[in-house]
Amino acid sequence: MSEPFDEGFITRYLLGDLPEQEQIEIEDRAFTDARVMQDVLAVEADLIDEYVQGRLKDRERRQFETRFLASAERRQKVEFARALAQVARESVLTETIRRPSAAIAPATLWTALLATFRSTGPAFRLSLAAASLVLVVGLTWLTVHTLRVRSELAQAQSEQQDLERRLADERARSQKLADQLQGEQQQRERDQELIRELERPREEPANDRSQSAILSFALLPGVSRSGGSATTLTIPQSTRLVRFQIGIQPGDDYKSFRVNVLSSAGRQIWAQDNLSARSGRGGPLVLLSVPARLLSAAEYELALKGVTDDGRTEDVGYYYFKVRKN
Repeated sequence: MSEPFDEGFITRYLLGDLPEQEQIEIEDRAFTDARVMQDVLAVEADLIDEYVQGRLKDRERRQFETRFLASAERRQKVEFARALAQVARESVLTETIRRPSAAIAPATLWTALLATFRSTGPAFRLSLAAASLVLVVGLTWLTVHTLRVRSELAQAQSEQQDLERRLADERARSQKLADQLQGEQQQRERDQELIRELERPREEPANDRSQSAILSFALLPGVSRSGGSATTLTIPQSTRLVRFQIGIQPGDDYKSFRVNVLSSAGRQIWAQDNLSARSGRGGPLVLLSVPARLLSAAEYELALKGVTDDGRTEDVGYYYFKVRKN
């Protein structure tokens, strides 16, 4: 069983002089523990009594008027206490006048109130009991309402955070799609520029121009240089541009890719940066366009590297192929 709160701690709670976490702790305990609720009501009654009689210190009085009286229900309690105090004073005065020779001992407010309560009729007692019940019910409702509002506020904050995360994910997906579309557009522009450049130097016979100017080949990962497993590309003399469809693993997710095409002697034939991955029928791939005139009949190595978000370069794979001209 949890330890009860002392009177000073409850007084600070009623005056709004506790941190928010400790205020929540008292409200939670009062909501679930009838004994704590009784302690809070008792301290609250004493605090109202001291305020009505002017026994609070200046700082406590200011806190009482600023924070405790901010609630309409609590203001009604104070007015009720003032009315009872007035009745008690009038009762004491009446007894003094009635028995002037008797020695009157000092009495506390609650003693006088008790005497007044006992001397009143059943109707007044019933009204006072009903008013006390209304006060208890009102305080209980206020506590439950405060807890419910805080719960709803926490739920709303959680939903807002989830919405912000979903919006951030959606923006990231939109940016990735935009980057992919931009990369495809740049690739098409590069292909068209290469074709225009290759067509400028000379004019081919009509039968050559009728043949395809672009030839596509697929390069798959895991093919070794030795053992005759390298892909053989047959490139007609009329081909202007060779487009390689370089297959990559699904987990090779990089910001961009860089490609170097090397001859068997290690001489660089072609290099290109800022290539992007896209989806293909067999999985993700990177497209690379190379002028056909640079690829003579020989063996080649294609090195594919990935560029991370922080600019570092990592090896993705090496692809080997042979070129045959006809």
